[in-house]
Amino acid sequence: MSIDYRLFPLLLLSFVLPTLINGSPHPQRGGGHRHGRPVESAAVVAPTTTTSNGNAIIGQGNVPQATPIIDNDDSTTTSIPARGGSGATTTAKNPSGPIITSTPSTGTGGGKRGLAYNSSSPSLQVFANSEITWVHNWYSSPDGAPSEFLFVPTLWSDESPHSDNWATLAAGHQYLMSFNEPDIVGQANMQVGDAVAAYKELMVPQRKTGVQIGAPSVSSGSGENEAGIPMGTGWLAQFLEQCDDENTCVADFVSGHWYGCPGGSCSVSDDVSSFQSYVTDLVSTASGRDVWVPEFQRYGDAGGQQEFLEAVLPWLDSSAVVRYAYFMVVDGILTTGGEVNALGGAYAGV
Repeated sequence: MSIDYRLFPLLLLSFVLPTLINGSPHPQRGGGHRHGRPVESAAVVAPTTTTSNGNAIIGQGNVPQATPIIDNDDSTTTSIPARGGSGATTTAKNPSGPIITSTPSTGTGGGKRGLAYNSSSPSLQVFANSEITWVHNWYSSPDGAPSEFLFVPTLWSDESPHSDNWATLAAGHQYLMSFNEPDIVGQANMQVGDAVAAYKELMVPQRKTGVQIGAPSVSSGSGENEAGIPMGTGWLAQFLEQCDDENTCVADFVSGHWYGCPGGSCSVSDDVSSFQSYVTDLVSTASGRDVWVPEFQRYGDAGGQQEFLEAVLPWLDSSAVVRYAYFMVVDGILTTGGEVNALGGAYAGV
């Protein structure tokens, strides 16, 4: 059989061209999701995922969540889906650009109530003179947050670009949060042992400078996820068991996230009970450590969310929880047209 070698360039192009267009065929850990933070409406419907043992995880699953944006003018942009699978998108900067620096805020953060925000959020200044004392954005730089609020950086995962220049970005802050939902495949997605090793390398050295460091922020799932990783407080309990040495590995506080029934399909009272049960379990798992809930939300209409907040805020304020933040500062949830709306006012006390 004769071979027409003139066809070789065409054959080569057929293999190379798809890679040039689509990028590397090897996804990153966690499903190869883009590094960006989502925008969602107040009535967004959350997905339900079932674990290998049949437990339902409401409002979490593999939906891309509030992951960090590296904001610099030289970067290109991409769109990512919002939480809840609604089809909405937000713009995220390509993380290949230069790392920006983080300036510690002057706020003392003496109260419990905080704000979760991102680059799509309106100015947080609209929450001045309220019960808000601290803020976070799932990232290591405050991204324009007013200095009167205490900013708490987050090391979203142990991978680049999140871990790049982390020691410099973390310097001078009072508190540091670590790995975002390592028990979710679409998030930090880490086995407990891997997270402990990375925590020792990246977080523990910061504690020696006087900062308080937090264990990875877990979801409210239970059982195991599709990768066989334990979820929720089960993951956290294993982490704390392996990270319990004052000299080599210690967590000053623990952190957990909670979301209500999809689309507000449960009654407000059921969501209140579910939330309180989860937080109580988190406090028990913490074994005397401080407890943070930096991300929680009831789904559904603004009226139902406000009723939920009116029930849980007094309970949180009298509980063992040290800090908490409702999801999130964005038009359609806590703001409308860049101003604090009724729900935001009920949350922030303005």
